[in-house]
Amino acid sequence: MKQLLFIIVFLMLGTAAAVQAQGEKVLTGPIAIADLLDLPNWFGEEYLKYQPDRRYLDRIPQFLTDVDVVCVLGTWCSDSRREVPRMIRIFQSQNLPPEKLQLIGVDHQKRSPNGEAAQYDVERVPTFIFIRKGKEIGRIVEAPLASLEKDMLGIIDPDAGKGEVIPPPPPPPNADDGAVIIDEAGQVQPRHPSDVEPGHEDPARPRHDADMQTK
Repeated sequence: MKQLLFIIVFLMLGTAAAVQAQGEKVLTGPIAIADLLDLPNWFGEEYLKYQPDRRYLDRIPQFLTDVDVVCVLGTWCSDSRREVPRMIRIFQSQNLPPEKLQLIGVDHQKRSPNGEAAQYDVERVPTFIFIRKGKEIGRIVEAPLASLEKDMLGIIDPDAGKGEVIPPPPPPPNADDGAVIIDEAGQVQPRHPSDVEPGHEDPARPRHDADMQTK
């Protein structure tokens, strides 16, 4: 009787696992964008409502001419469902050649049937790998640090992350030129006419109307 009960429970659990496996459609190997359209929860708000920052977006095409992007993703992964449609929107909004974005699906163990993803040593998905002339120049793993378009531009354009050159601040006034004084705390402060004792004016210092009005 106990053995029969064990077998029944085993079959029930096995049936439940099979139903779960059938309900989760996992695409592996090379994937076309059209393949993702048939998946639930793909190309919803993440694609339609994503508005890339044009300050970075409009500069991407000029630096992508010699760069290919490989995206290793999991159709079962929430991060992939968020970031991959956004990347596709970036490509389509700039009319970038679709063949420059290669999609590779992996299972939960980050493997693809014919080993397409093995060469990229991916541990987390999605991973966007940027390749210039056969050499990897950078990657975005799981989620961007700032945004996809900004991180992407920072990888493909070597000068993108340097920012604007900020000029150094002007040097502090020289205490010897008579324009400043040293206060009791030892701090440099602008000299005001009231700080000069009568009869001790510097003859070399130009006299202004403000000075004359205090006399």
